[in-house]
Amino acid sequence: MQTYADFDADDTDRFPVPVIGASLPVEIVGRRVHQPRDMFDWERSEARADVLVFVHHMNDVVKRYPSAAAARRRWRRRQQRGRDCNVDKVMAVLRVVGEWAEKRCSEPAGHDHLPMMSAAEHFGHFHGQLRAEGRALLDRTYDSGCGRADYRSVMLPAYLERSFGDPVTMTYGPAHELSFCVFLVALFKLHRLTWADEPFIVTVIFDRYLDVVDYVIRSYRLCPSAGSERGNWCLSGYQFVGFLWGSAQLAGTYGDDGSGSDGRLPTMSSPAAAVPDADACRRHRDEYVFAKCMDAAHRRAKTGVPLWFHSYQLWNLTALPRWDRVNGCLMAAYQCDVLDRFEVVRQLAFCELFKFAQNVRPPGTSFYDIIPAAPASETAVVRTTANVSADYDDDATDDEGRTAECGEWEDGETEDFEIVANEGLIIY
Repeated sequence: MQTYADFDADDTDRFPVPVIGASLPVEIVGRRVHQPRDMFDWERSEARADVLVFVHHMNDVVKRYPSAAAARRRWRRRQQRGRDCNVDKVMAVLRVVGEWAEKRCSEPAGHDHLPMMSAAEHFGHFHGQLRAEGRALLDRTYDSGCGRADYRSVMLPAYLERSFGDPVTMTYGPAHELSFCVFLVALFKLHRLTWADEPFIVTVIFDRYLDVVDYVIRSYRLCPSAGSERGNWCLSGYQFVGFLWGSAQLAGTYGDDGSGSDGRLPTMSSPAAAVPDADACRRHRDEYVFAKCMDAAHRRAKTGVPLWFHSYQLWNLTALPRWDRVNGCLMAAYQCDVLDRFEVVRQLAFCELFKFAQNVRPPGTSFYDIIPAAPASETAVVRTTANVSADYDDDATDDEGRTAECGEWEDGETEDFEIVANEGLIIY
């Protein structure tokens, strides 16, 4: 039987989903973009529309909730209260993947520790463990205790595996970062992430993903994807979404005049001050996603090599006066340099959760219009807008906020939180 890892199969191959007693028919799983002419179908597909809507939506969310410290503080309060949190489950998955990466790398992280042949061997073992144990990890995190599994989740391990580089070419780039974005979209479609979790997506979950990826790149000596050397394509050659959402976070932190809430002009207030300053990026890497990505770019550069040489596109950002201008330019560049680039799209796999079928939704579709409504549950409890806003109010008490059974969002959609037993659940 074909497994979830065999997604390079021809389009004529069906993907049998293991279900007790039968196999459910789903959309053909595999790569659908083989030649440049297939990009016309990709541009009209549901998958591209889903990714673009998701990136736009989280870009707007991080502007409204830019404080990483407040997000982590509220997340830890949830943990202390013992509240069942979807964010904990995603963080648990990333924590285990990070432990696998550390276990497979027998030497300390860094370009000068592992020889190239040894790094390739260790990286192959790391990916082999991701392929062999990824499904068990996700099942243990999400399905234990509930007695059922959504058949559409069959491709989740494949997208998770693809999020950490290519073991054949020893590269990492925007295509693998895009796979992690698809992984998050799939979790939303499976209602394993919900509307109440969206303020934590960038500043908690994606921030942790960047830490794991940075360790993998340094430890296993991964190169940028083909065509992206010296940062002349896709910014630093490794990340793009991190710079995009990071600039949105800074745009939400600093006003149009570049000043913070206290009226001062700190180091990260403008692109001209923040981008070339390696020390400032290192100091603020835990506060701002953009600073974390810039710090990685500065560390990967050789000593004495100027920024305009090793990351030319990042150096160009210093000509823009404000972070909102940077964010607008990066959003347009992301569509052109990533979503519309054949070298990136041909590496994607499509399935029931990431359909290659033609998109029939009207323009301007919101993110939650692409999320199917969750089935009603007698134990469903949803948090309202006031309750989510309280998570970012330093003066809010634990008793503030309201809950409602089978409540509604602002757009009329319903949200469902399932009460799942903690037996077998990995707690971060």
